[in-house]
Amino acid sequence: MLGVIALFLMLAAMSDPATPWVGFVPGPDGRPTVLVQRSGAESVTRVQVLASDTDRTVLWQIDRVPGSPWDGTVQLGTVPKGFVLRAATQGASIPGGAQVAVTNGCYASYITVPSGSLTPGVVTTNSQQVSLDEFYSSGGAFTPCGAEEFRTPGRIALGGLVLLLAGLGALIASARHRVR
Repeated sequence: MLGVIALFLMLAAMSDPATPWVGFVPGPDGRPTVLVQRSGAESVTRVQVLASDTDRTVLWQIDRVPGSPWDGTVQLGTVPKGFVLRAATQGASIPGGAQVAVTNGCYASYITVPSGSLTPGVVTTNSQQVSLDEFYSSGGAFTPCGAEEFRTPGRIALGGLVLLLAGLGALIASARHRVR
């Protein structure tokens, strides 16, 4: 029974893909600059701004040139080296409340563009303000796409199966011991 519970818990834990933390800092001119944790920035393929969390109209989008290096920083509305503009902004600035999506092609991290000004020296996330050191120290990467995506969950499931079989073996051994 414990093996079944452990297997269920492992399958539930692996159902949510990993995504990096995304935040904002003020750029040189005060406009929002997106930061992606370094470990997650390595696999980013696209950064886009959507009208809101319910309106998926693309307001601005850049796609990364495959294999190009990137430090995980982009000021909204600009095109950093190693990216190609796919959808230009149709106004003076990106409005507060718009939704930024940073993706590896399979999974995405989302953050809402703040309406007010950003505080210099801190990273503003959807839920809090943290120091740059804290932002970069507690990071994660994207769950890989394709076959890579299933390697770790497959190993977790195999581990759960081994636990289940070990539990059944212990149960059978215990029942045989009681019969004697």
